[in-house]
Amino acid sequence: LDRLEDNFRFLREETGVHIHADLIVGLPGEGIESFGRGFDRLVRLSPQEIQVGILKRLRGTPIVRHDDEYAMIYAPHPPYEILSTRDIAFPDMQRMRRFARYWDIVANSGHFTATLKLLWQNAASPFAEFLCFSDWLHATLRRTHQIALHVIAQALFDYLTEEKGIDHEF
Repeated sequence: LDRLEDNFRFLREETGVHIHADLIVGLPGEGIESFGRGFDRLVRLSPQEIQVGILKRLRGTPIVRHDDEYAMIYAPHPPYEILSTRDIAFPDMQRMRRFARYWDIVANSGHFTATLKLLWQNAASPFAEFLCFSDWLHATLRRTHQIALHVIAQALFDYLTEEKGIDHEF
């Protein structure tokens, strides 16, 4: 991982390469805490985009060899997304699915690049902070799709000013 970080830094600092990094929720043996540590490490490396995905079982791939040991349960229909594992219960997997969706809407949209960092300024874990925002957003909007840009912008403003206490003039 250290060498990977060195290569990542080189690409960011010495080239004009656009870095798109993928993280997958639900890998065998990984829980929410370990996923969060990896997420935080990646955020600190500042790629242009972090895609958070949910593990899918593709036919013919060797992931099935881990099904019993890690109690991996998949959706019965394509794209066979992971529903739960030994380390991530179904409700937590649903929570992470919302996290991934909201991350895509907020962080990967390109609309909130400066504002996004306000969510975790002075915090130890960008993952923990965005997860709190994701939980709040779901409780507030009660949906993950068909959210207009002005609705997500207002929700982000409300969260930062009302929940995080950031001065609205900032």
